[in-house]
Amino acid sequence: MAEATIDANPSPVASAKNLLDLPAVRQGLLLAGIAAAIAIGIATVLWTRAPDYSLLYSNLADRDAGAVVNALQAATIPYEFDQASGAILVPASRVHEARLKLAADGLPQGSGLGFELMGEEQGFGVSQFMENARYQHMLETELVRTIASLRPVRGARVHLAMPKQSVFVRDRRPASASVMVELFPGRRLEDSQVAAIVHMIASSIPDLETGNITVVDQSGRLLTDADSSAELALTTQQFEYKTRVEDSYTRRIEEMLIPLVGADQVRAQVTAEMDFTMTEQTLESYDSADPALRSEQSSSQTRLGGTTEPVGVPGALTNQPPGADDLAAAANAQSSSNNAVRNYELDRSVSHVRQPVGTIRRLSVAVIVDERQTVAEDGSATSTPLTPTELERMTTLVREAVGFDEARGDTVNVINAPFMAPAELEPTQAAWWEMPLVQQALRQVVGLILILGVIFGLLRPVVRHLLAPPRPSTALLTGGAPAEYLPSGPRPVLSYEERLNAARSLVGEDPRRAARVVKDWVAEDE
Repeated sequence: MAEATIDANPSPVASAKNLLDLPAVRQGLLLAGIAAAIAIGIATVLWTRAPDYSLLYSNLADRDAGAVVNALQAATIPYEFDQASGAILVPASRVHEARLKLAADGLPQGSGLGFELMGEEQGFGVSQFMENARYQHMLETELVRTIASLRPVRGARVHLAMPKQSVFVRDRRPASASVMVELFPGRRLEDSQVAAIVHMIASSIPDLETGNITVVDQSGRLLTDADSSAELALTTQQFEYKTRVEDSYTRRIEEMLIPLVGADQVRAQVTAEMDFTMTEQTLESYDSADPALRSEQSSSQTRLGGTTEPVGVPGALTNQPPGADDLAAAANAQSSSNNAVRNYELDRSVSHVRQPVGTIRRLSVAVIVDERQTVAEDGSATSTPLTPTELERMTTLVREAVGFDEARGDTVNVINAPFMAPAELEPTQAAWWEMPLVQQALRQVVGLILILGVIFGLLRPVVRHLLAPPRPSTALLTGGAPAEYLPSGPRPVLSYEERLNAARSLVGEDPRRAARVVKDWVAEDE
């Protein structure tokens, strides 16, 4: 029988197999595999049971974000912080709880502290300049919070210029303000909202007029234009008033005809031509037919002859003494004069007439009525046109509802036509795999499959391999390794007991292989 030998310089493959056969290495690998399997299983379970996170706050300032995170940690509320967008996420089931908790703590504070600064302790020796600056900052912050409450506004900045007032009237300078609003993407401020911002700021600051307030957006577009704001506001009000009048007439017509033809069976449109011309007229009239005497003053003067007073144009002739003929004529002369002044009182009426603004010049009314629907016994629907008498009755009702005035040029047209039936939309349901319960179940199933895969695909083979007894090599039984694995050189001879134990192990593990080895031994002995 050939002697069993062991190669003194084994190959790398044989060295690795011998290393794995060591008890300490096998135990270490076993523990590492178990630990890896447990870690994978725990991670899978946590993934399947992880809650869905919802948005708590986004676009917070760094100061507010830090305060919110600290408050969530103190309240033991789990959170996630998105590094890309700066959003703070919390479990969907605890969003309202987190917001209530943060609101109780006064978070988030927004763009800064407003009148909360009044509650802070002031240091000793604060100057009057710092007090005024602090007060102005509080006003600006409070105005920013108010403006940011508008739906289209994401954020705002307010800068106030309030010069120090002087006791001298000529040295007084008016205050001014500048507002920069940051709008959400795709949103814009209406003219009425811009005007509301301007008037709100003007009402909050003393001696601040609306003309000294400037509002711009984040694109640098000027939102306040003093030259055209008044005309634009008037035009907007006129359009809104015209729309309200038309809607009122439309609602009257539909409410009048719906009881006759049924709901959704009538459509009406009213176009009103409005006159927004403002006219003022002052009239003053007198009644001269029956005057009344208020006062009268009369005087009468009579002069008889015998006077020698000079008469005529003053001059040389007048100053000469009268002759005999003149004296005789003067003795027979006689004159008289009467004067009267009468004041009459006449009836007078003064009227100031102001024509109403927004009068209706003309109404154009268009009404369409659906045909009458009749359902037969078999369930089929039949459309029946309305009779001319019915249309005439409806036209009369419409005229009475809108206050038809033929002299004004109003027109009313009522026609009967079949309505197109709306297309039936099939209810769209989400795919079964998109339903929340199904997604949760799929997550659980995937997690279970992963756990089973780790157990049977990784942990079980590793444990079986590491727990299996080391296999004796053929070289131990044959007295040497195969020629392709053993280099040339001296080989130590195994003892009889070692060879016997190796043979027993091989027989118990692989009987066929043991039979081949024994067969080889018998062949060598022959």
